[in-house]
Amino acid sequence: MKVDVSYNFMKQHIDRTEAKDIIANNEVKNLPNESKIQILKENYWWFNEKDTINESIEEGTYPKISDNFIELIHNTPNPILTKEAEILLVDYLTLKMKFATNLYLQTKIDIINYNTKNYVIGEDEIAGLCPCCENYSIGYAEDGLWEICPVCFWANGGDGPNHMTLEKAKSNFLKFGAIDEKFLKYINKEAKVKYKKKL
Repeated sequence: MKVDVSYNFMKQHIDRTEAKDIIANNEVKNLPNESKIQILKENYWWFNEKDTINESIEEGTYPKISDNFIELIHNTPNPILTKEAEILLVDYLTLKMKFATNLYLQTKIDIINYNTKNYVIGEDEIAGLCPCCENYSIGYAEDGLWEICPVCFWANGGDGPNHMTLEKAKSNFLKFGAIDEKFLKYINKEAKVKYKKKL
């Protein structure tokens, strides 16, 4: 009897960094131009000084881009879509997957490469626990201070910045899916399946 082993050859292991890169590149391809411009406006074009751009690249805060593109950013008052702008878009979308579980990444990869079975490997980034929704969705310890949780929109700084008690925020999250109904538009639709939940 002939055994079909072709499926085994299609299996591959990819690490978290590679998985995020594949997912981000795929998402950039499917983003409408208006959304691309919006991301660039909100996340990159505020640093329009060449020295600041170069410092950000040297520090590793932003990805490496060419001197020509730095000049273009410096001299253009509004975001402009170029092939190299996609480097920044991929960088942004990759950062949005920080703290995502391997299962989430693997699910996204399997949708893109529907005819293969990939196994995403590697340790999750060390994440902090959101005190409101109890997802590991913010920076760990001091890194997570003042961060806004993408699952519930709790600002990790106590009652003050949220203008409500933690107990009220938890109650609202159970009722609405965010600490306040007005913040629902800011919640990532995939957030509840993207992060590890406290057991």
